[in-house]
Amino acid sequence: MQPNQNTVDVWNSLIPGYTGYIPQRFYRIGTTYGDDSMACMTSFHSATQRNKETVDELKHIAATTPKLPPICSNEDVLQALYEYNYKHHPHVLGTIETKRHFLEPPIPGWTGFVPRARVTELGYGIRYHEMAKKCFQDFKNIVNKVHCDPSNNLHKGKKDEVKVSKGPSIDRRFYRPEGMLPKYSGHIPHERLVIGKTFGNLCRSCSVCSHMEESYGVYLTKKHNAALKLQKNLKCNVRS
Repeated sequence: MQPNQNTVDVWNSLIPGYTGYIPQRFYRIGTTYGDDSMACMTSFHSATQRNKETVDELKHIAATTPKLPPICSNEDVLQALYEYNYKHHPHVLGTIETKRHFLEPPIPGWTGFVPRARVTELGYGIRYHEMAKKCFQDFKNIVNKVHCDPSNNLHKGKKDEVKVSKGPSIDRRFYRPEGMLPKYSGHIPHERLVIGKTFGNLCRSCSVCSHMEESYGVYLTKKHNAALKLQKNLKCNVRS
């Protein structure tokens, strides 16, 4: 059912006592409410109709105007782009990666979060640039320890080499295995289903953070395919 959209005129005036919005009424003084509402709505409908006619006319002109012929082919445009890219970036193939490296310190004056800066001695008595560099490196070492095998040299007291398990790239994930930043107040899926844990352990225990795939959708797809494959193998075993 479509709403009633009668035009405001002598036969369809606004109801007395209406306190809603009336276009352009703030610019009129010295007349009654009925005269104000009638003049304002009439002017508004007239302006709307003129604008609609202008838009329709512009669409008609755009549809009937012949298309301009191209001054060169697509191959020439691509060749010009390739030449420009080779001239300004001769050692780069494809698009240029502008994402900052994780270990690159932030610019001076940045007041955001720096891991390990306030809970270790790395954040005291040193310049900001060196402090941020060491804090990010220490945080990366801790993350690598979480991903390493239990039988590597870290558990034997050796910290020279860290063997990180090879997996898909997760640098651009929002929900990461190391958890969310402290004081993060956004949404965390499945947060209400976990109780009795600190914020960091809660984030790392959620399935949306704990997996090692490129995204949570890929993780669910592989999990679903594995379940279907297991179910199929069980049926084959029962039949045999």
